Amino acid sequence: MDIVLWVLSLALAGMFAGIGLWLRAQSAVARLTRDRTRLEARLAEADETQRRAVGVVEAEVRRLTAEDAAKGRIIQALSHELRTPLTTLMGFTQLLRTHAEAERLTQRQSQGLRQIEGAGAVLLALIEEADEVVASGEAGAPPFLQRVDLRLALRQVCDGLEPQARQAGVTLACPEAQSGLGVIADPVAVRRILRRLVVNALNHSAPETTVRMTAARQGERVTIDIHDPARMPETATLRPFQPLDGQDARGGTAVGLGAAQRLAERMGGRLDAARDAWGATTFSLVLPAAGADAATRDGPQATVLYVEDNPANVALMRQAVEALGLTLHAATTGTEGLELARALGPDVILLDLGLPGMDGFEVKAALGVDPVTRDIPVLAVTAAGGPEDRRRGRAAGFEAYLTKPLDLNALADALSRVLSRVLPGGLDGDRRQRA
Repeated sequence: MDIVLWVLSLALAGMFAGIGLWLRAQSAVARLTRDRTRLEARLAEADETQRRAVGVVEAEVRRLTAEDAAKGRIIQALSHELRTPLTTLMGFTQLLRTHAEAERLTQRQSQGLRQIEGAGAVLLALIEEADEVVASGEAGAPPFLQRVDLRLALRQVCDGLEPQARQAGVTLACPEAQSGLGVIADPVAVRRILRRLVVNALNHSAPETTVRMTAARQGERVTIDIHDPARMPETATLRPFQPLDGQDARGGTAVGLGAAQRLAERMGGRLDAARDAWGATTFSLVLPAAGADAATRDGPQATVLYVEDNPANVALMRQAVEALGLTLHAATTGTEGLELARALGPDVILLDLGLPGMDGFEVKAALGVDPVTRDIPVLAVTAAGGPEDRRRGRAAGFEAYLTKPLDLNALADALSRVLSRVLPGGLDGDRRQRA
């Protein structure tokens, strides 16, 4: 009997112990469930807070992106507006300089003309730098290759950087004017490369030193040398265009020499560097040479239609075109230009793209679908020089894409090239007689 009671006591003790363990387990499960619920609530709250924070950040990014885009549009619009009067300013100074000997300018007039050219070059440099900032995130458009007068490009770069050179106490020695310096290139890209090289030299040259620019034609190539007096370390000679830890080869900030090298290669040229025995560096821009200056050749007699709403630019174009022995007719709107194109049957059309109402691209499209005008070559003359503008111009099928302010030699070359193709043997008798 005692054994039975002992076994029963053990069974009851085990049962009560099991019940206790079960109750404690249930309590632990309930506690863990409450903790999990609280943790899930906290995680949900944290996730919601994070989502709200991400939403705020994304909204701020959208706002800043929209602001940047708006600023870019404002800069582009301002650039376009500035290029139009700058075309008049720099175009007439080119005409005056071209005819300076025949017009017999006085010394004071020549000095005044020189000051106007310098101020125009500074404005052009500022405009192109602003355009480069706006286009910094865009892929570069293929260059529009045309004849570029290096005499003018070098002068514009020198004049535009002269204030910076004076501030740095560095003498900027520009080459004397000489003939035979025409190249086939993109004028905006040429000025951009030269400006970067000279700015790089100015930034690293000691006061009372001289940065020299020289240019010479060698066969079918033209070489522009930028003689940079700053000393480059021996270890930097093998990779002069590669940034070193975010700095250039002399320890200053990188200034885009690699981009300049790529620009030169896209135009069929190259950009080299050489170090002399004293450690100074010469950067050499080599570009394909152009033929003889178009302005010095006898051009064919022809009729040109210019569609432009700015009277000053029409006056400039009239003098420039008539100096080539061509006849100019002008229209101030796209609609008027289409009517004159049908009535006159011009040999070539110069078309401003920023026309009021019907813009130049719409006019070009209308010319292309009209059987009477679709074969007339059209040259774009525009203040829109950004990569996207050039891509659109190339897609529209313009024979040339001339940006304002105009290089009159490039204009003359483009007209001569087009007219030499369309006039001899390829026109009907009526047009040859009219021309």
